Amino acid sequence: MRNDPALDEPTVIASLNPDRSDYLAPDTMKVARVDGQRVALVRSGDDVFAIDNACPHQGYGLVTGDLATDESGEPLITCLWHNWKFRARDGVCVLGEENVTCHRVDVDPAGSVRVSLTRSTPEQQLAVLWPSLTSALERHYVGQISRDTVRLLDNGATPAQVMAAALTATVDRTEDGVDHEVALAADCLAIAEERTEDDRVLPLVVGMAGLAEQTRDRSRYTASPTADGDLMELIEAERVDDAMGRAATLDLDVARHQMIRAASHHHLGYGHGAIYTQKVFELIDRIGAAEIAPVLLPQLARSLTLMTREDLLPYMRPTTRSIGSVDLDALAGAARSETEVPLEVVASFLDGDDPQIDHAVDLAMNGLGVEGLIDIASLGSAIRMLRYDSDNELDVASNFNWLSITHGLTHARAARWAWTRAPGPAVARMALHAMWLLFDTGRLERRTGTVNQTWESEEVADRQRFEDELVDDAMDDRGGSFIVVAHLVKTARAGAEESASTGSMLPLRAAERLVRGRRRERFVARNVAESIRFVRTGTPPKR
Repeated sequence: MRNDPALDEPTVIASLNPDRSDYLAPDTMKVARVDGQRVALVRSGDDVFAIDNACPHQGYGLVTGDLATDESGEPLITCLWHNWKFRARDGVCVLGEENVTCHRVDVDPAGSVRVSLTRSTPEQQLAVLWPSLTSALERHYVGQISRDTVRLLDNGATPAQVMAAALTATVDRTEDGVDHEVALAADCLAIAEERTEDDRVLPLVVGMAGLAEQTRDRSRYTASPTADGDLMELIEAERVDDAMGRAATLDLDVARHQMIRAASHHHLGYGHGAIYTQKVFELIDRIGAAEIAPVLLPQLARSLTLMTREDLLPYMRPTTRSIGSVDLDALAGAARSETEVPLEVVASFLDGDDPQIDHAVDLAMNGLGVEGLIDIASLGSAIRMLRYDSDNELDVASNFNWLSITHGLTHARAARWAWTRAPGPAVARMALHAMWLLFDTGRLERRTGTVNQTWESEEVADRQRFEDELVDDAMDDRGGSFIVVAHLVKTARAGAEESASTGSMLPLRAAERLVRGRRRERFVARNVAESIRFVRTGTPPKR
């Protein structure tokens, strides 16, 4: 492999001889075509330079811009469309984002100007593009992220390699470890790998834009690897650095098992502990353990350590006591003989006055098994979403919204993933947490007595097309803030996966209602109303 870009045979495109018709006057620029490529020829004083004429931002011609010199006397070209500035000598962008390619210039004794185009191999292009992508991510330059992604794929990079580079550049600058931006990245990589050619670009950039937005200007947080301590005990004791260091040294299978145990030991982060654990290991499976596990596992340990332990809060303590009295080993060993869950059984949990943990356990022990409980949580959460009174989205005083209700479905999906990877008492507890979430997401219904009475549950003729179009809608900028986009994509994916697992259209139709329905996009007005109420009265927000 060549270390330097190859040069084409030189082509005469101008002259410094004023008697020639192709004369290039001092301090001027002209465009010329060399081997079919438009090149900007720049003369500044006695120096002549050649660069691509197309601005790397949006392709406007640089020769239509301004030629001047900077304070040091270096010739500087300004693209007037967006005021990007490039050094003519080496193409470096001094104001803007990407550099522009330079070409070799030779002037013979007669004044003829010859240009040799610079031709880089894919390997040489990649060597330039990877640091460019990292820079774009650090500054949250979505345009540059997009262009670099197109160019990386064109030069042979895979979607997994692109997302791995983005995670490596950003994930140790998250606020508290793994969060919504990593979950979104996992879903977006999965979507990209299911697609081909240019259809891969949008999901990759949606995922990377989330990583960039949520980590911009944050400090890095890392910990030294250590082989000391039990990960579960370190997380339980909230020893963040020690938990991160231990996670970095664990065998992948051991790490998966222990992280699932940790995510089920408490109901962490209102269900997010299980969801983030699923997403991290899905990323590792797609990218490769050697490449990304050392990056992700310490940050997952950090988030599991720092998350709210909802099972310790007053409103969940009765359920926690009920779960604590369950023989989880027996529950995990319950065989499943009933492959379908009747909707009337689901309805009995939807409209109950408590999570009915004992009833759920009885059903599991008598034919439904743990997977049957997950089915109830999944289908029930889907119905909950379908009958959600979306007029609530317009109530600034309400602390409840779509994002309060989607976690029932996405947590059920995470519990199902965990059961397939590490079936046992820990995931049996997670399934009971899913039953709690099914109950808890109904608190607005119980408070107001209002539900949406009409909703769609019919099958579609082409489910794959329906799923693809729903995911496209989730990614097409209709979400007004990052957190909304993350939930649209996450729920669209979970809806499709849960419909496949349960054999019901309900999860997919529920996701459709979220993605295509009315919802609150930003939360400034709500936070202002909540803050005024709290500061004036000292009253906590109503869940």
